[in-house]
Amino acid sequence: MKKIVIYISLWAGIFAVSCKKSTPEAPEGIPMSFGTAAVSRAGNLVDSENINKADNQLTVYDLYTTSGQSVLYMNATQVTCDGSGNWTYSPLKYWTETGTHAFTAYLSRQNRVTLDGTNASYPTVRYDQTANALSISPWEITPDNQFDFLYAYHSRNMGTEANAHDPVEFELNHLLCAVQFNVVNLMPSETVTLTRFSLSGLHKGNAVIEQGTPNVTFPTAGTYGFPSTYTSEVLAFNTPLNLFPNATDKGYVLLWPHTTQDVFSTIFGTISYTYGSTTVSNRKIKLMDGGTKNWSAGQKYIYNFYIQDNRISLEVKVVPWKVDDVIIEE
Repeated sequence: MKKIVIYISLWAGIFAVSCKKSTPEAPEGIPMSFGTAAVSRAGNLVDSENINKADNQLTVYDLYTTSGQSVLYMNATQVTCDGSGNWTYSPLKYWTETGTHAFTAYLSRQNRVTLDGTNASYPTVRYDQTANALSISPWEITPDNQFDFLYAYHSRNMGTEANAHDPVEFELNHLLCAVQFNVVNLMPSETVTLTRFSLSGLHKGNAVIEQGTPNVTFPTAGTYGFPSTYTSEVLAFNTPLNLFPNATDKGYVLLWPHTTQDVFSTIFGTISYTYGSTTVSNRKIKLMDGGTKNWSAGQKYIYNFYIQDNRISLEVKVVPWKVDDVIIEE
């Protein structure tokens, strides 16, 4: 699973913790400070540059345990980026000297979309203190409600780790996958016009993320899909036409991972086009025919549908992440 690294710096404040209180108390000291690591990856899944945009937010929980009792030291704390790599929040928090801190965090605001439960097009996220788990409500994803859900978990034992006050490294994981769909004309002497494409057989999923381990399920019976209609799109020869160019800036569609073959086998692409005086209507292609048997979280896939006469061939690529190389000259 691909990860984006975020650092949260927590500095020591010396104080005693009473197990009888609902939350630890501490004198003022050096507050927790947030920042992001310089991680850059190609593609449209959110990278560190996109995370550091102004007004993006992380929601952070810190389940603090000492002497067998647990309290929420950070309870849905909203940490906001100012666009310059600085993250701010209130009220400020400080390290304890004993006990264990179990952090759970997720990206709750991105590109002016906030996962606050007020918009039915996006999921509702709830936190279960007993399991230290996030619960993501059923979410029917379309090209119009794209949100790259990122989450992280980190545990720090203050009594056993040698450098317990060092920065905490949040590794953000992708809950979703990214898929790109293209159609390609392989007939140089024919005018090929795409009239319709639709994607169908997707499942409406939800997830429970317990201590950083996601469990994605599809509890609702039935499937759904979405069309991308072209009334007179002439296809240039041997040039891929992206079928969902407005879903993200790179023309990928963020979708639930479909990791079992019985679920994945329901997904089809349907194409209609004309060439010369011939019309090909509603040619249905099972995506499993491309050789890929599932979609995994954090991965990117490219599907190319090649048109030649009344035949369509399918190619699928699993696109690797690329890390920028940096040359340091002495």
